[in-house]
Amino acid sequence: MHITRVVKTRHEKAVSVYNFHVKDWKSYFVGKANCYVHNGIGKHPENLENINVNYSDMMYKNLKSWANDEADRLSKISKRQREKFNTASIVYDKSTGKCYYGRNNGICINNKFKNPILFGTDKKKGLLPKKSFNRYAVGNCAEVDAVNNALNVGAKLESLYMSTIHTTKSSFGCLKSACENCTYIFKGKIIENFAG
Repeated sequence: MHITRVVKTRHEKAVSVYNFHVKDWKSYFVGKANCYVHNGIGKHPENLENINVNYSDMMYKNLKSWANDEADRLSKISKRQREKFNTASIVYDKSTGKCYYGRNNGICINNKFKNPILFGTDKKKGLLPKKSFNRYAVGNCAEVDAVNNALNVGAKLESLYMSTIHTTKSSFGCLKSACENCTYIFKGKIIENFAG
């Protein structure tokens, strides 16, 4: 399939739309802007559980609201503090129904306890890689901050859903896929990362 053009059209009345199905993928990024697309239930219920759609929607709304509040709080401190806030994550614990939030560099900024499951101990290796797979410091990510917050109150990795958004002014609310470090840490260990 080859896309030859894209046209935006505003309709006064509701119109039928169709779900574009990508084999083996429930969600994916489209275009230069990396617009996040999540396959709906449509005629393919086997491809996406209703429960996951509900979690994804709820998590996105809660995360965006939390990130707005955090951005407002940081703006009151200084313009520079607001500019440093570029990523926010939410983790939903399926077993308790609680949400946990994280931001880029959140563990360092707030001097949080580094959970040994992620960071290890003197005697046991944690899930974080020793050396970063990219330009980000290991453990700096919003995803790590959110999961660390959940683990610190007793959550189990296998009960967690995750989602992450950009919080820069130009891309606020756009879903952000996991970096190489977070993919390494969480792939196959949590239920699902809705942002990829």
